[in-house]
Amino acid sequence: MRGRTRAIVQWTVAVAGLGVLAWQLPALVGEGGRLAAELADLRWGWIGLAVLLGIGALVLYGELHRRLLAAGGARLSVRSVQAINFAENALSTTLPAVGNAAGFVYATYQLRRRHVEVALAAWSLMLAGTVSTIVVILLAVLGAGITGRVPVLVAVLVVLGLLLGTWACWRAVNSAPVLRRCLRWLVRLGRHLPAFLVGSRTSAVDPDSVSQRVSDRIGLLRPSGGGWVLIIGCAVLSWAMDFLSLYASVAAVGHPAPWSALALGFVVVQISIALQLFPGGAGIAEAGLLGVLIASGVPFAPAVAGTLVYRLINWLGLAAIGWVVYAVQIHLTSPPQQQLRARGSPSREPETGSCS
Repeated sequence: MRGRTRAIVQWTVAVAGLGVLAWQLPALVGEGGRLAAELADLRWGWIGLAVLLGIGALVLYGELHRRLLAAGGARLSVRSVQAINFAENALSTTLPAVGNAAGFVYATYQLRRRHVEVALAAWSLMLAGTVSTIVVILLAVLGAGITGRVPVLVAVLVVLGLLLGTWACWRAVNSAPVLRRCLRWLVRLGRHLPAFLVGSRTSAVDPDSVSQRVSDRIGLLRPSGGGWVLIIGCAVLSWAMDFLSLYASVAAVGHPAPWSALALGFVVVQISIALQLFPGGAGIAEAGLLGVLIASGVPFAPAVAGTLVYRLINWLGLAAIGWVVYAVQIHLTSPPQQQLRARGSPSREPETGSCS
């Protein structure tokens, strides 16, 4: 019964996510219909490049996460991590309101099925997102300084402040006593929350033992110097490829915009996505990017066409791939009873749930 309920929930989530895609696609296609002349002259070489760069950016983020898992002692195949990564991206960018939380829970669950401890799975996911966010903020500040949107001295000071603050936070996390105190406080807080939020067994949890066990496991995730270079390099290249995908999308309509304007438009899109007011920043991201392109001198029709191409590739396109992967994962993680009936074997075998 538990397996059947889980399958029903998973398919419900899949239908909800695909429903969001179906809801957004006609609006974007409708805009495209009004821009038939612009879209008829698309440069397909640039379109192909934009697609490859968009996929490459997401793949590099998945590799960043895999490197963090490996640093914690969990060595998974590239295929398994990338399957989780693409499906998590679909959940995060298409489910209304709870997208990020749903993606996090899904990825943690899938890693647990691959024998990764829950503490390491959750911590690696949080750390991957944190590293990626810090890197894009640093790149945005540096870009603003280079393009003259903010004084260079201010940009340098902000970057140094962020680096110093990041280093201090990492030192605190790696301090066992500090980490145990924070975890102990979180466990005690959880014991006072309603049972329907945290589960009925939370009240019986010993804060000291839990904080000790989790802090010991988190403490194992300490990449070496070379490991950090690869992790940060993946984050930088991932954002760079995403930005270049935007450049290729705009160039595909034959009216390339200045690099500085594209950089500002890219930041606006990422902020819109991060706000989670609508799935994938729908509406806000397109309006912000369109406004930046028009302000930079790109004619209205090409600006709209470039915006549509970029969002179709890097939002709806990647989300559609992710939902296909998610559906495949549901099939591969069918309840053990169903797997046994399919095999015709009376013995009990564990769930594998792996794409590798």
